[in-house]
Amino acid sequence: MKKITFSKTLIYCLLILWALTTIFPFLWVINNSFKASNLVLSDSFSPAFATVYRLDQHGQVVHERTRTDEHGRTMYDKLLVDAEGKPVYEEAEAGPQLKGNDAFTSLLGGMNQGQTNPNAGLEAYDTVGGKVLYDMDSPPVRLAPTLANYASAFTNPNVNILNGYKNSLIVSGTVMVLVMLLSTMMAFAMTRWQFRGRGTIGALITAALMFPAFATILPAYRMLASAGLFNTLTSVILVQTAGNLAFACTVMIGFVAAQPYELEEAAFIEGCGPYRVFLKIILPLSRPALMTVAIFTFIWSYNDLFTQMVLIRSRALMPVCAILREISSQYGTDFGLMAAAVTIVVVPVLMLYMLLQRNIIRGLTAGAVKG
Repeated sequence: MKKITFSKTLIYCLLILWALTTIFPFLWVINNSFKASNLVLSDSFSPAFATVYRLDQHGQVVHERTRTDEHGRTMYDKLLVDAEGKPVYEEAEAGPQLKGNDAFTSLLGGMNQGQTNPNAGLEAYDTVGGKVLYDMDSPPVRLAPTLANYASAFTNPNVNILNGYKNSLIVSGTVMVLVMLLSTMMAFAMTRWQFRGRGTIGALITAALMFPAFATILPAYRMLASAGLFNTLTSVILVQTAGNLAFACTVMIGFVAAQPYELEEAAFIEGCGPYRVFLKIILPLSRPALMTVAIFTFIWSYNDLFTQMVLIRSRALMPVCAILREISSQYGTDFGLMAAAVTIVVVPVLMLYMLLQRNIIRGLTAGAVKG
């Protein structure tokens, strides 16, 4: 049995705390994605799956029985009144602005004030004498949990998550395939052929790792604009492919260099040329490293908001991360929708990473020890 020392205990405690600080914000976002926007503001830390009911200003649970006016608009049977008996909006839930000559306004006794609210359908009312106009056995109005935020994320034409996913898959998938192919070809050439300038190219690949995307985006922008590729998915694919090649080549060169030459020599003796050796031997042997390159490239491309926002202006071409930024700028008060959109964007990539994390570790360590 291994002896537990104080230093190990301290290290494990620090790692657990670090994990909690990393996981907690994500769990908080998921929890609030199942709440109405007003509930996120008033009580953002309560569990969403502990059912929360709507209360009026007197602390009474609001029930769901509704009626509609002549225009088909929903009205709750409970009215709120002020000290003088005049109907007013509930302070915590201001409703939509009503016109003075509106039939619905006349029905509510001339009430004509309120503010726009995404949850305006949750107004509650009471009568002057406290008379209840609805059946107490009817279901109460439930604020949480709710799937309304997710429904809005997929159905709201201003958000259009599905189109963003399509663009993200086109861009990230294409970048991933190009980087895998080009980096493996580069590794094959750098490790199997001796040619003038080979050392210089290797040094340039290593040096390219030190240049961030922010330092190269301006010349890339000017070249793409002059070529007529601005505001196209192709421009993002080209820039992201170039940005990922340095890392991918470094990984693939280290892996391919550690592979034995005997299989390739046998293939040459049997009459195989360089192309068949590359396709039949190098690529199959490089699967662990290729998996690592594929995962890192896909995730980096998927999350690369900077390049997407610089090179794409059309909403129809925006990948999902760029759409998320649009939601936060245009729908900043709808925190429920924001939380749902963040969850939709992050969860697929997180699941992909968790499912393939063993391949990532194996690909990074493969070829580290020869023999």
